[in-house]
Formats: sequence, C-alpha cells, structure tokens
Amino acid sequence: DFPLYLRLPGWAARTRIEVNGREVEGEFPAGGYAVLKRLWHHGDQVSLEWPLDIRLVVWPGVGNAVSIRRGPLWYSLKIGEEWRRYGGTETWPAHEVLPTTPWNYGLVVNTSNPRASVRLAFQTAPGYQPFCLESAPIVLKAKARRVPGWQAEGRMAGLVPASPAEAEGPVEEVELIPMGCARLRISSFPTVKK
Repeated sequence: DFPLYLRLPGWAARTRIEVNGREVEGEFPAGGYAVLKRLWHHGDQVSLEWPLDIRLVVWPGVGNAVSIRRGPLWYSLKIGEEWRRYGGTETWPAHEVLPTTPWNYGLVVNTSNPRASVRLAFQTAPGYQPFCLESAPIVLKAKARRVPGWQAEGRMAGLVPASPAEAEGPVEEVELIPMGCARLRISSFPTVKK
C-alpha cells in the first residue's frame, strides 16, 4: 500500500488515467501530479492518455503574434533550403542555409477555435532521422496569407509585424512541421484577415 506520484506535463489540458483498464476519477491539473494511493498487486497496469490538441499561443509582448503547438511539440513553417558553402576546410566545411520558398506569412486563424484553421495533415512513424525537413513525421496545414511588409533584415527575418498585419494575395494552405525538423524557423506569426 503506497502512493504512486505521476508528473503531468504542463501542455496536457486533460489527462485520462486508467488502472487495470478502469478509469480513475479525479482532477488532474496540467503541470501538477496525480497521486494514486492504493494497495498495489503484482501485474497492476497504469496507463495515461493525453489528447494532442492543436493550440494557439498568443504572445502579447510580440505584437500579439501567434505560435502553434500540438501536444508537446511547437511548429514552424516548412521553408525550402539552399545550402551554400562559405568557408571552412574540406574536412570541416562551413555552410549557410538560405530560404528557397516564401517565409513571410501571416496566419488566418480563428483564435477561439484554432482547429477551424489549422489541421493535422498526416502523421507517420518517425524514420531513421526524424529531425530533418524531408522526413518530418507530423505535418500540420494552416491557412495563411503573404505579408509583404515583413521583410528580411540582412540575412535574418525582420521583426514580426503586429497583428493583425496587412496581407496581400489569396489565402494559401502552408505546411507546419515540428520545430526540431526545421533549420530555418518561423514559429511566431502575425495574424492576418481573410
């Protein structure tokens, strides 16, 4: 007879806990602990389930820019890459990575219901190297429009424009990949109107 403490992740809006196939009743706050106190027996099984909801995070200090997360993962815009060598040695070459596709997008989002504008496109089992652009195991699709006033400053993206930003062109569907898969990262976006 002892208490079992289970640390619950801060990103988990809801937690479902089962012991031997029966749901445990109670409140399980995100970022806290679930305490299961009982008489344990050999072979008891505890399972935890966390829904991987798509969430929109608003950054008031960055002009109300938004970021997208699904469960524990944060997402970045999928940006084409061009690798250019600029120095180093044959053994240890130095490269720079430059964008080959547009990156200055603002998201068209419904802040009260992000699933209306961001959706899971596909999810596959991770490959040998899941942390690369070509084999991102999870891809989200989001509605977006180009923000022509958001320009590069030198070889870096300029400051994120305040939301709602001025946009041009039609609404497009862009791909968002886990941040760890992207070498060029735009993960905070201005919002734009349709």
